[in-house]
Amino acid sequence: MIELKHITKEFSSKSGAFLALDDVSLNVRDGEIFGIIGLSGAGKSTLVRCVNLLERPTRGQVFLDGEELTAMREKRLREVRRNIGMIFQSFNLLEQRTAEANVRFPLEIAGVKREAARRRAEELLSLVGLGDKAKSYPSQLSGGQKQRVAIARALATQPKYLLCDEATSALDPSTTFSILDLLQKINRDMGVTIVVITHEMRVVEHICDRVAVLDGGRIAEEGTVAEVFSLPKSEIAKKLVLPDLTRAVRRAEGRVWRLVFNGQTSDMPLIFSLASEKGVAVNILYADTREIGGGTFGHMLVGLPREENEPILTAFCRERGVECREEIV
Repeated sequence: MIELKHITKEFSSKSGAFLALDDVSLNVRDGEIFGIIGLSGAGKSTLVRCVNLLERPTRGQVFLDGEELTAMREKRLREVRRNIGMIFQSFNLLEQRTAEANVRFPLEIAGVKREAARRRAEELLSLVGLGDKAKSYPSQLSGGQKQRVAIARALATQPKYLLCDEATSALDPSTTFSILDLLQKINRDMGVTIVVITHEMRVVEHICDRVAVLDGGRIAEEGTVAEVFSLPKSEIAKKLVLPDLTRAVRRAEGRVWRLVFNGQTSDMPLIFSLASEKGVAVNILYADTREIGGGTFGHMLVGLPREENEPILTAFCRERGVECREEIV
């Protein structure tokens, strides 16, 4: 398990100290895919680099499987870092090395004999679907293929944890989902715990189990993806997860209500039933559904022409297990 306790990170600049992370605490459980989301400048990349101490926190503690990394001597820290692989948005491949040689590189640093390192590299390239690209150089590979080589390299030392810093941001949508499917396979088949840093909500929806929302260097919200994406509580989470709904609320006039459908209620003909059974008409201002963790979750923003029908709407939703709450315009 990864444990971050009261992590604070300050950077010095000409204009003074800059607080990138402010008292951040969170746990990543073994075997899960954990997402960290936020706007640009929220501190996401700084936070993930604190996990393996590429950035050393100004204050706070980092624990890996009960051992405190922030208290380790450099020699022991180098040993423990072999349990933590990392992939980046820009791939960071060595241009003068073939795909196989790139994957072999961390094994050479670890002192693995050349033949054993070569066999391991070929095995990993096959795992990521590039068995036929071992002798290709990065300039001969597509963006998605480069990222697959980077993933294979990150797995070379058989890490228990994999940190992904905006790993799909430079890829087109189709390639992004193929990389996400590969990460899911690695998590499922190899038991690798994965931390995903991203500003793309589709990435979190597709593969993450839990998510933390970072805002101004602080954790604004944390929970399962279904919890946070279906009913975000913080303003920053609402802006990230439901930007269209947030804009619809701002455009609305009068009092509006948000209906939240979980995986069991998404197929319910609620508005039709409300009109036919109760004679209540509503204006649908916004509606959306999305797939999260195998279930369908939805949001609907509605207005009521007649204010006296509001108690009927809330009671009707409550009876059917649909979350209903007023949105402040």
